[in-house]
Amino acid sequence: MKHNALRRTAASLIGLVFVASGLLKMLDVTGTGLIVSEYFKFFHLGGLVGISKASAVILCLVETLTGAALLTGVFRKLTAIVTSALTLGFTVITLILLIKNPQMDCGCFGEAVHLTHLQSFLKNIVLLLLCLLAFLPFKEFGEPKNHRKVAFWIGAASIVFASIYSATHLPAVDFTDFRPGAQLYASLDNDYQAMDGFYAAYIYEKDGQRGSFTLDRLPDSTWTFVKVDTVYRNSTPLDRPAPILSFTDEEGNYRDEDAVIGKVMLISVYNPEKCDWMRLNVMLNTLSETDIRPLILINIAPGSNIYIPSNVAFFYADYKTLITLNRANGGATFLADGEIARKWRPADFPSIQKLNRISRADVTDTQIKSVTPGRIRAEGFALYLLAVLIFL
Repeated sequence: MKHNALRRTAASLIGLVFVASGLLKMLDVTGTGLIVSEYFKFFHLGGLVGISKASAVILCLVETLTGAALLTGVFRKLTAIVTSALTLGFTVITLILLIKNPQMDCGCFGEAVHLTHLQSFLKNIVLLLLCLLAFLPFKEFGEPKNHRKVAFWIGAASIVFASIYSATHLPAVDFTDFRPGAQLYASLDNDYQAMDGFYAAYIYEKDGQRGSFTLDRLPDSTWTFVKVDTVYRNSTPLDRPAPILSFTDEEGNYRDEDAVIGKVMLISVYNPEKCDWMRLNVMLNTLSETDIRPLILINIAPGSNIYIPSNVAFFYADYKTLITLNRANGGATFLADGEIARKWRPADFPSIQKLNRISRADVTDTQIKSVTPGRIRAEGFALYLLAVLIFL
């Protein structure tokens, strides 16, 4: 009896890790898709990059549903096989990452928690040991009570619904460098001398993300030096890593300063071929009735033959920057003096009246109204799901 209780405890611990990992990935399916695409490239499977987001959705579902099965104790033999296979596979992958040490994030907990390759590997070793405790000997798993099966199916239906919602909306909680509340700084590749508003910044990179540092506050050795820039700065001190939003005009001149002065609506088009240009024109017409200045950033090379309406003036930026800035293709991001306040996908773009209210409102109030509902939804769903899986 004691041994069975120990096995169930070990299985439940694994289940909690799987549910947490799956839900955190599910919060930002597009971001998880980017991580999956990095794995495809690392393992020389570049031809699969096109299905990265679909693979991310499947991974989230498999991981979260497996965790739900472990917590409720249903399908015990099948769950033991799936859990052991997943954990062993994750362990092998993280061991390869530990040996090769590429500049990429393991993505174990999506964009929410960043682990080193060693931490990821050790985490999986602990899970493997728990699997041995939970599933060996591989027999006499027992049967769950009927109400636990009901709990699993309620939880499973909720997980599927949440994954569909997440895949079609902006993340409920934004963990990127360009989240609401972040202060942007403009990098300028021109020969500015020390003058009011401009300071030398040292650009470093870690896990695919760039940060700006001052000479007296350089990062540790885990960061890789990229370049030195002159940056425009507002009253906020450059005393912490700050995201750099770089974009250029057709001549290749950096125009980053345009995004950090005044009230700006950044419209990021990371996939021009799939952009709804009619909706984008509606957004531009709406903005023309406000005091908010639109800036359109597009992921194309100068001189490309991709169709773009002739009345759309735009700047050039890379794919990763734009999809990090806003997960929606053609999504809008509102900034006030370089401080990110709110984001929308094209389908949720606000009316003229609402934009005018946002423009007049305090930027902190706008950020709170933007961030709070998503956090409440995410935390509420997590608590609801755990309550169903553990206590029902």
